[in-house]
Amino acid sequence: MRDFLPPDARRLSELARRLLGSFELFGYELVTLPVFEYESVLERGLGALEPEEVLRFVEPETGEVVALRPDMTPQLARVVATRLAQAAPPIRLSYQGSVLRRRRERARRHRQIFQAGIELIGLDGPSGDLEALDVACSAARAVGLSDFVLDLGHARIAFALLEGVEPSRQRAAVEALHLKDRAELVRAAAAAGLSQRERDALGALSELHGGREVLPEAASVLAGTRAEAGLAELSRVVLEVDRRGLAPAVVVDLGETRNFAYYTGTTFQLHAHGPGVPIASGGRYDGLLGGFGRPLPAFGFAFGLDDLVWALGSDVLTEIPPRLLLTGEASALAPALRAAGLRCAVGPEQDPLAYAKLWRYTHWVSAAAGQAVVTSVPDQVEQRAPLDAASVARALAG
Repeated sequence: MRDFLPPDARRLSELARRLLGSFELFGYELVTLPVFEYESVLERGLGALEPEEVLRFVEPETGEVVALRPDMTPQLARVVATRLAQAAPPIRLSYQGSVLRRRRERARRHRQIFQAGIELIGLDGPSGDLEALDVACSAARAVGLSDFVLDLGHARIAFALLEGVEPSRQRAAVEALHLKDRAELVRAAAAAGLSQRERDALGALSELHGGREVLPEAASVLAGTRAEAGLAELSRVVLEVDRRGLAPAVVVDLGETRNFAYYTGTTFQLHAHGPGVPIASGGRYDGLLGGFGRPLPAFGFAFGLDDLVWALGSDVLTEIPPRLLLTGEASALAPALRAAGLRCAVGPEQDPLAYAKLWRYTHWVSAAAGQAVVTSVPDQVEQRAPLDAASVARALAG
């Protein structure tokens, strides 16, 4: 848990606003969800929750177990299956908020993760995948990120080869694939009882990552295996992403191992310089809504706002709207300035410039000889104007 003070809170708020505004351009409507959720709802969407993964407590009035949400998607599924049960698909929803989950990366990582994302429900196949990918890449650009990589994978490639394998042996193979350890992967595949054809295919996945040029080789390696259909679907998506120019750079990772039990089709991550983790990730999860009684295909993703701030670096929200500190006779202008959309507050009469610097006001407005004196706080450059709100606004614009 942590606090955000100005200006960090403003940065996060503004980033979320821009992301949601970009989502809205594609027809996504905002929903607000409770930070607590019944454990039964979360487990219906995510499976059994490990005791150390979430914070739980008993709701006093009902006696039911509730938890601080580790993910918002099960909540969206609940809403779609109940409150929006009569809504015609496709259903396009966006959200923002925080989730609480255990992070296993570097110690500086926080359990509280601020997110903004979308869920596209009821549009299946490559058309739905491509819409969601377009929304994600457009949102990254909308917040000022021009240099990022779209990393594409598919849950029905590696997992298709491991389907039906005893869980402990499946986990061993997945771990070897995650580490890109081909020798260990081949050994794990043999221990799992896979055929020679499937062993070779699974081993090759550890090295099949790169640009679209890996697709023809993958088609040869996976021909005749259970992974062939997943590769064909991913190939269509990759080629169309490339044709549309959705991202500055696109890579394909056929050994993607993220959350096999959850994702059912195309998966993706957006990477940028800085954070060392994806700034956004998501994918197709066609099996989840059925658990809530309304089986519909779905694709969702979320941006991590902290990681997005880091990726943007010094470019993050450099445009600061005017904030005015008013003193003396200029204080009377506050209502008219606010009516004009300008942010302002009345400041102390003693050492107002120091106060303005401390609280990051852009301008100090005072009065002298019947005129407004508009002082730029960073460089203390003065402008004089008639003592009325319209004239002060013009001085700021000029």
